[in-house]
Amino acid sequence: MNDKRLDSLKVAEASEAYGTPLRISRIKLVNYKFFYGEFELLVDGENLLVYGENGSGKSSIYKALELLTREKIENLAEDSRNIFNETGEIEIEFGFTNGTEFTITEDTEELPDYVDFLKGLSVFRPMLDYKKLLKVHYSEKPGNKEINLYGMFRQLLKDYPIDNETVLSDIKDLNKYFDELKKVVDGQLLANVNHLMHSYFDNDIRIDSFDYKVIIDDETGGAEPVINMIIDFKENQIKNYHSFLNEARLSALAVSIYFASIKRLIGGLEQESIKLLVLDDLLISLDMSNRLKLLNILKEEFTDFQIFFFTHDKELFELYKNKMDWKKFELYLDDSEDIHKPILKSGKSEIERAKEYFAKKDYDCCALLLRKGFEKILKSYLTPREQLDKNCNDLDLASLVGRTITKSSGENKSILGKLNSDRKHILNPLSHNDNRPVYSEELKQAMTDLAKLKKLLK
Repeated sequence: MNDKRLDSLKVAEASEAYGTPLRISRIKLVNYKFFYGEFELLVDGENLLVYGENGSGKSSIYKALELLTREKIENLAEDSRNIFNETGEIEIEFGFTNGTEFTITEDTEELPDYVDFLKGLSVFRPMLDYKKLLKVHYSEKPGNKEINLYGMFRQLLKDYPIDNETVLSDIKDLNKYFDELKKVVDGQLLANVNHLMHSYFDNDIRIDSFDYKVIIDDETGGAEPVINMIIDFKENQIKNYHSFLNEARLSALAVSIYFASIKRLIGGLEQESIKLLVLDDLLISLDMSNRLKLLNILKEEFTDFQIFFFTHDKELFELYKNKMDWKKFELYLDDSEDIHKPILKSGKSEIERAKEYFAKKDYDCCALLLRKGFEKILKSYLTPREQLDKNCNDLDLASLVGRTITKSSGENKSILGKLNSDRKHILNPLSHNDNRPVYSEELKQAMTDLAKLKKLLK
């Protein structure tokens, strides 16, 4: 153990402060996977939304967070060292809002006791990507009529506590294992999955039951445990659901199963644990309507979790960034030199950027960004259909304002009226070639009103 790790032991007593929600405050990567040299991401205990173009390091940050969910950290150097740095030390450093610092190096084998608040992560495993979702509806064996979910449940619930000394994966007798698994799956977990499906995604779909059995594998001749899921669709039982439901519904079903499992597992922990939820390119097969429904799940079902959301979909990033409170970053690839590096851009809102230009007395740019931000806020409030005229053409800003005013009342309506006046007399003229005088106080008030409207309409 090097000196840096010894220093971090001095703040061990801070890990006992469970009175306030514990969060990650920063992540520092040194010579780890994509990142050559040092790279630091300041999270400040907030939720994190990251857009990253392909090859910009997004997946490396996801993998670094995944290290916290392992019971043992082994062979870090084998596939983790940046290819351009053959000798430099690999470090993954985490800072937490309770003051604790934890550094993973090539010598680290397991989580030390002073970060015991991380140990629950290996039980409820909060890492989820589209590959895991596929396990719910994709069969690796061609020609299979039914999906075998045994492997998924075996891995997902392997550390579910049966008693003080036993977890599910400790049970070696298959009959006894199935008996215990049924108690976990067929009770509250099944009810929670159906709750998520009905409350957020689709009232027509319900998991009716799970069928547990052992069959003889035709290729090996050995016994194969099988768990099949039986779906109820509009009061009709469907066994081959993966060939009947469309991809969006299958993804919604998979999301509901994993989210319900995470909530079930964390509810069984005996000690306090940091609550993380790390999602990577989760919504590839979900349409826009279901993407917004998933956002509602995050806001309503995971309010006490720190959420890390990674995506390579710029449209999704733009959709999500103003609909939830989180730090926003964009990652781009700088391949101008032999050693590729990331370009980290803070995902500031138009209002935040407008304030910067206002401070520089660049009022034209300030007004242009406020006008753009005003339009974006209105579009986030109106449905896609409400943003179109009777001929299905996009509404201009004036028409968007009018339609939003029609839907609004009280303070919302009052602020919209003021901003509509600002649009005509300040924002529009400053966004075009216009020589009328600039009234900085009115521009400043427009920024205040727009920030207030954003909160009210959210």
